[in-house]
Amino acid sequence: MKYAAVLTTVAALASRALGAGVSGTAEGFASSATGGGSATAVYPTTTDELVSYLGDDEARVIVLSQTFDFTNTEGTTTETGCAPWGTGSACQVAINKDDWC
Repeated sequence: MKYAAVLTTVAALASRALGAGVSGTAEGFASSATGGGSATAVYPTTTDELVSYLGDDEARVIVLSQTFDFTNTEGTTTETGCAPWGTGSACQVAINKDDWC
């Protein structure tokens, strides 16, 4: 009896795991990225170094091992802002360029 219960549980879990699959495709700028192949891995430590790695033509794997804060690295501006996804504390505020939001 215990054997049957264990077998039933394993079968149920296996069918659930097999049913979980990937569907659709990635979206965005790096949606066509396929991996680094044999490219050398680099570990940027500053925003300037990361920008340099992202902007040149060298094949490499960029490993991010920290948070890069780009606040105030591109200058400042005053624009109308909006909160297109809500106004909660976790919602991002965006610049309303070309009235998109």
